[in-house]
Amino acid sequence: MKELIRPFVYLLIDIFHFFFHRNERVVVCAGWVGKRFADNSRYVFLYLNEHKQHYDLHNIVWITEDVTIMQELKVAGFLVCMKYSVKSIYYHLISSYFLYDQFSNDYITFLTRNAKLVNLWHGMPIKKFGLMVGKEWDLKDEYLLTCSDLGDKMIGEAFIVDPKHFIHGMYPRNHYLMHDTGFVRDAEITYLNNLAEYKERGYRILFYLPTFRNTNLLFLGEESHDKIKSFFDFLTRNNYCLLTKLHFAGFINNKDVIEYSSDNFLNLPAEMDIYPFLKQADILITDYSSVLFDFLYLDKDIICYAYDLPEYEENDQGLILDYESLPADKVFSLEELQTNLFLKLTQRDSHSDARRMWLEKCFEGYTMDDTIKNILAR
Repeated sequence: MKELIRPFVYLLIDIFHFFFHRNERVVVCAGWVGKRFADNSRYVFLYLNEHKQHYDLHNIVWITEDVTIMQELKVAGFLVCMKYSVKSIYYHLISSYFLYDQFSNDYITFLTRNAKLVNLWHGMPIKKFGLMVGKEWDLKDEYLLTCSDLGDKMIGEAFIVDPKHFIHGMYPRNHYLMHDTGFVRDAEITYLNNLAEYKERGYRILFYLPTFRNTNLLFLGEESHDKIKSFFDFLTRNNYCLLTKLHFAGFINNKDVIEYSSDNFLNLPAEMDIYPFLKQADILITDYSSVLFDFLYLDKDIICYAYDLPEYEENDQGLILDYESLPADKVFSLEELQTNLFLKLTQRDSHSDARRMWLEKCFEGYTMDDTIKNILAR
């Protein structure tokens, strides 16, 4: 039935656009299946709202399926629509640019016909995805933010996309690692205040961000409750606060949960955006997550905690690059992690030069202005 109706709908849209052309000064943003206000689409939305006069834009619109996001953005003075509202349909029909961070079905896809769709993606990858793992990810005539020549290979090769449609520039979320975030959601403010209290008490903030897996996440890579309790005791004795957040995909697909608690442990909700918090971290602990490359902008210590490296390489996503080449300390057990953190009480790691090298390779010194100009030039 859909196949019969689609040509008729496309004809109506084409007739509409014959009389009413898409507006080059209207940009629509969305992300994470309408359930989150996060990632690159969030920050390009905020940036364009801050600088729309500079780029001669009239309307920057956020599309959502979440009532709370709708209300918060509206109260803050932003232009926001529920996905299937009449106002949303109107902006779908008149906008020239649709920016999103993962899947174009964040929009009413058929209404984006003849517009420019830009996949901002959400990270310079360490793990394989898309075509690399046998999944066809067809962007057809869409555009893809790859950031750099290295990104053309690490991101671009995961999609069916015309290489002429690669866009170089800075990830919008990384711009806000070095600038004031501006708008912050109510729930984020609560956790930021909690972090500020820990910092005032002299705690150093560890941000543990494990990536998703095809199976359930094993928190801190350890089954023993006693060992995890002992690790939390170590953190308390040495004035470390552990901040963490489950990957949203793991939370949705695998129902991942963290069941531990401690006086110096903050577990962010899985749907929460990490970027208001990332700049507050003193040390990043991750495994195969692209957040490692974003954190390079801050030139702070990074620990790669890869407790399941052989299993992940052979039976899960697998890796794009040589893991040992990453500009971070590598540890493979909770005991090794604890030893490394003890050393970091008195000395930094030795990867500062490597961090600068990787930062240049990944992002080539582009600015947010480069990103927007390269998008709007399409």
